[in-house]
Amino acid sequence: MPRLFIKKNTQILVNQSDRTPKSSSVDSQTVQADLQLVNTYSTIITSPRILNKVQQNIGGKYNIQELAEMIQVKNTANSQVIDISVQNPDPKVAAEITNATARMFKQEIPNIMKINNVTTLSEAQFTGTEAPVKPQKALMMILAFFIGVLFAFCFVFIKLLLDRTFTSKEEVEEFLGLHVLGEVSVFQDGDPFRIKMQKENE
Repeated sequence: MPRLFIKKNTQILVNQSDRTPKSSSVDSQTVQADLQLVNTYSTIITSPRILNKVQQNIGGKYNIQELAEMIQVKNTANSQVIDISVQNPDPKVAAEITNATARMFKQEIPNIMKINNVTTLSEAQFTGTEAPVKPQKALMMILAFFIGVLFAFCFVFIKLLLDRTFTSKEEVEEFLGLHVLGEVSVFQDGDPFRIKMQKENE
């Protein structure tokens, strides 16, 4: 039976500085610079430096490679918000890893890029009523149905393609160039001559 995975996610906002603009309008150049650095932040989150801290924080339950496979980092286009998500069979562990990753990134990023303005917008919560995100049973059933139909059609097509028997006298005349002089019917209830001979012998 396939394992069920639960997904937990948290969101963080990263700015280059926490200074308040003097004017009421937002400094567009600063915002644009922040947007260009979002991909860099995403790479740093899944770097060994951060994952090593996460591994220690969760008690060494998983190694760095396993954590890297579980953690997914995404960001919305033209947004400074970074979404960190973790898939794990245990929803409590998924929430723990997600929050630990965001916390370790927030702790280490000032030393890496001299940025001290990381805000956690939402933390992963364990409710006990989580629904698995994979495998998706409905999708798997639909795919299995279509694959079964495809295999059935392929089997029938190949069987017809490899069939070399003649089904009518017209096919014999067409493919062999011979004239059919007569046909012998198939007796469904047995050979009548044999049955007649058996009765006479009795």
